[in-house]
Amino acid sequence: MNDRIAGAVLGAFAADSLALGVHWIYNPTRIARLVGRIAAPLDPLAGAAKYHPARKAGQFTHYGDQMLVLLRSVAASDGWSREDFAARWAEMWEGYDGYVDGATKDTLAGWDAGTPSESNDLAGPSRLPALLPALADDLEGLVAAAREQTGLTHGDAATVDCAEFFAVMIHATLHGATIHDALAAALDRDYAHLPAGEWLELARGHLDAEDPAAVVKELGADCHVPHAFPATLYLLLKFGDSLEDTLVENTMAGGDSAARGMLLGAILGARDGTAAIPGAWLGALEAGAEIRKLMGQPERPPAGPSKFSFQSADGLGLAGRLEAPEGDIKGFAVFAHCFTCGKDVAAATRIARGLAAHGVAVLRFDFTGLGNSDGDFANTDFSSNVADLAAAADALRSRFEAPRLLVGHSLGGAAVLAAAQAIPEVTGVVTIGAPADPAHVEHLLKGSLEEIERDGAAPVELAGRSFTIRREFLHDVRDQLQFEKIAGLRRALLIMHSPVDTVVGVDNARQIFEAARHPKSFLSLDQADHLLSKRADSEFVAAVIAAWGERLLA
Repeated sequence: MNDRIAGAVLGAFAADSLALGVHWIYNPTRIARLVGRIAAPLDPLAGAAKYHPARKAGQFTHYGDQMLVLLRSVAASDGWSREDFAARWAEMWEGYDGYVDGATKDTLAGWDAGTPSESNDLAGPSRLPALLPALADDLEGLVAAAREQTGLTHGDAATVDCAEFFAVMIHATLHGATIHDALAAALDRDYAHLPAGEWLELARGHLDAEDPAAVVKELGADCHVPHAFPATLYLLLKFGDSLEDTLVENTMAGGDSAARGMLLGAILGARDGTAAIPGAWLGALEAGAEIRKLMGQPERPPAGPSKFSFQSADGLGLAGRLEAPEGDIKGFAVFAHCFTCGKDVAAATRIARGLAAHGVAVLRFDFTGLGNSDGDFANTDFSSNVADLAAAADALRSRFEAPRLLVGHSLGGAAVLAAAQAIPEVTGVVTIGAPADPAHVEHLLKGSLEEIERDGAAPVELAGRSFTIRREFLHDVRDQLQFEKIAGLRRALLIMHSPVDTVVGVDNARQIFEAARHPKSFLSLDQADHLLSKRADSEFVAAVIAAWGERLLA
């Protein structure tokens, strides 16, 4: 539901931003000549620049700016407040550097008398998506607020009814209704002044036409509700299978594409969520971070690698790196590195970047006491690694969204198997060269086991570096009920292992596979070594995980 609300609100803002470049250009042929086929927000072109000379790509028309003011009011008031919105709306126009339309001028002229304009522009109802973060679960509250915020500036009775119609539609799609059923719900209301059924049939009568821009021109490409209402419904019915196609066709049709688009973006964003909105459109929104913050939604991480620090359960600083895709983010994953390795080991880096290239944002981090993370490695154990993974998921959840994939290499694979149940959003777990039992790591310490048990701790050489291993570490790995955790995983499992792995034998993969319940899969990493030191092996692993996880992230 949170993603559907975000989809509706961001869909409306993205539609306004997309329309800005050619807003109020009424000649579709000219639009096509200027932009070809619009694919991303643009600076206002000749014609649109006449109305929006101070605007640039990623900003809003004066409609979107008003919707942002309404969203700020809803966030500050924890709901709809006529008084708060009215004050913010009036203040907005003091020194405003954008276009001031006739409805605004007339309303400001009658402000002291409380007299709104008599405008029947669709721009009044089109602000209503900003009400959704507070009123998505309250249909009648949403309807009342939509009517009231519209009537504050647009006094035409049919236009106020129009706000109710679209509020009902958006509410219905938010709660799972099809476009057909949402239209039926909106029609099943008493409107004193809105001939909704008649205008809907007018829209339906043009669905067989081949030129959508010509249909919009015939119905009326301007902002007035008797024209904009059927034109909006026509575009919804004609192209509504795809938010992107609908908003592109709406913009290419010209005229007041911003007001139509805001409602179209809200309806389809409410149905399909944020994933339906092209990442390039969202990334271009100058106010995108503020909008998400006002909705209580996380921001999108910057594309490429970026530092990502967070705290462990013990309050220690853990150093991470987040690899984010250039385009749409299909979901988030956490990568757990091998025993004593670190986030920057070649396999971790290459797999994370490979997954990012396939649309998955990956957080890789140094476990406590390793790499750039705080703490003393000697005081850590397998259980602390599992706790660090849960902390990583918490950090992603609070800043962006929780991970749905856990990927672990070697002992990190054992750790993700143990951590999955503590992260409810996880839908898939991947192990790479993982031991079936964490106690398997003891074979790396076999020359020092007696000393560790006798003295409580001993230095151990691992991969050319010295680490202090304590007795508590040994007891912890031995006490893990790992096979019970594997049997109770209840997540899709992909086990990847090389048959020539000399560090963790392939029989461990068999044991994990036999202990797990379906859905489970095994993939042999033929000829790969334990550390996946060949670039081709790491890239192959990333590509397979991305393909396997596609449905789990959908």
